[in-house]
Amino acid sequence: MFLSGALILFQAMNPILASAILPGWGESIIGQKNQAKVFFIVEGTLWLSYAGFNYFGQKGLSSSRAFAVDHGGANPTRADAEYYDVLEDYMSADDYNLEVERNASLYFPDDPVQQQNYINENGYFGADAWSWDESVSRTGYWQSRRLARDHLQRASFMSGFALINRLVSVINVAVLNRQESFSL
Repeated sequence: MFLSGALILFQAMNPILASAILPGWGESIIGQKNQAKVFFIVEGTLWLSYAGFNYFGQKGLSSSRAFAVDHGGANPTRADAEYYDVLEDYMSADDYNLEVERNASLYFPDDPVQQQNYINENGYFGADAWSWDESVSRTGYWQSRRLARDHLQRASFMSGFALINRLVSVINVAVLNRQESFSL
């Protein structure tokens, strides 16, 4: 019962709308099975690539955080990306906090209270402090995070390519429909 209802819906579906929903579906409706297979394969490949890049990107960020805890003394309870971004650029929280102090005196040159508030709000102290065991560790951490960010960026490209695949499929179906109506 359900299968026959789905088949009726499949046959009655506007091919252009079908291609916008799933590239290749419109081609399949109008009988272009080989072209439909190509669009289905491309769409499947794009979404598998998206899943793979996203997985490895998230895995890379997670493992780099564990590396920062082991080699830099980073706070494992911190989840904000800003904290882990700062760890890439400074050997220790003390180095970073010196930069914060310089900025505070630059932003509030005549107001020591505002300077101290700025330092307290933007510095990393206590449990949030870190100090890399070696410069090589910080460099490895940076490389690991860069690779993870590259994977996540590639994942975002895959969703863009999926939109392009839909657009190409819609245009293909529109052209094929036009050719079919002229050949009658």
